[in-house]
Amino acid sequence: MPDADENDDQNHADLAPKQRPGGGEEGGTLSPELRDLADKAVEYHESALSENTREAYRRGWEDFLSFCQKHGLDAAPASERAVALYLSDRAEDLATSTLSQRMAAIQHVHDERGLQSPTRSKAVQNVMRGIRRETERTSEQAPPLLTEHIKNMVDALPGTGSPPSGTEAEAAWLRGRRDRALILTGFAGAFRRSELAALRQEHIDSRPDGLLVTVPQSKTDQEGEGQLVAIRRIEDSGYCPVKALRRWVAIASIEEGAIFRGVPRSGLISREAITGRTVGNAVKRAAEAAGLPQAEDYTGHSLRAGHITQASMEGAPDAAIQAQSRHESDRAFREYVRPQKLLENSSSAHLGL
Repeated sequence: MPDADENDDQNHADLAPKQRPGGGEEGGTLSPELRDLADKAVEYHESALSENTREAYRRGWEDFLSFCQKHGLDAAPASERAVALYLSDRAEDLATSTLSQRMAAIQHVHDERGLQSPTRSKAVQNVMRGIRRETERTSEQAPPLLTEHIKNMVDALPGTGSPPSGTEAEAAWLRGRRDRALILTGFAGAFRRSELAALRQEHIDSRPDGLLVTVPQSKTDQEGEGQLVAIRRIEDSGYCPVKALRRWVAIASIEEGAIFRGVPRSGLISREAITGRTVGNAVKRAAEAAGLPQAEDYTGHSLRAGHITQASMEGAPDAAIQAQSRHESDRAFREYVRPQKLLENSSSAHLGL
């Protein structure tokens, strides 16, 4: 992306007096009064966007530009297909409000350069509308996985004992080890599926009593300042997330980079991080293996929802739960704990039935 100053010069060039090819200014020599008005017009143009909006547009455009460069797509002018692919990719990690802001950034750059913006097309608008609906459906309908469910799921996974012989059997064993760590860590940390998928070795600060995990960027931290999540070590438990994570890192010989990696049928562990979709598939697969009712309804979001629900049931203070889940909005957090609070405080328990 060109430097901000370069863009600014280009964007308000039409407001300044133009030079004629043979010298002199368009419309003859401007009077001092008209020069002042031209300067004032440029100032107004530069003040059209707040500094925060300018910075948000800059970050959004640079992210879109990076995506296009990685996949060999033109960024300006961008095609409907390029924007649709970008939105579909980033929907795994970004809130719909942030995606809308990225759309605005793409539109802003196209408008400023006199290009037709694909963000206004019906096809792109429909992709964005579908992302919003899917996000709302996932948040509202994903049932919580409670501690009882998590234990049953982990017990049903392969990965105990020594690795079996045979390539595919060994791959399944490794995948079971990974998924055990994935599920326990996701549940204990109340992580979003995209945060789990993006977890890296350098994000882990190992302490005697547990782990401090840095989430470098999340839906409620788009500035990328980082958020800390604490996961306590649980002594004398076969379901300790800290132990499970350390065992997976040791078995996979991970010294740096992605923690949760792909395990193909060859059994050769990939160096690339899994996606949020893989997290959801792992959860669903474990729920089915455990024979949970309506296992197909569980998603990666169920780990996070389950942490909040189970902690509330156990009497953990709302402030402590919200600190772990890192909900920026009290309203969003209340939507998780409201059903359990309704049951606890229902007057139906006082009818003498």
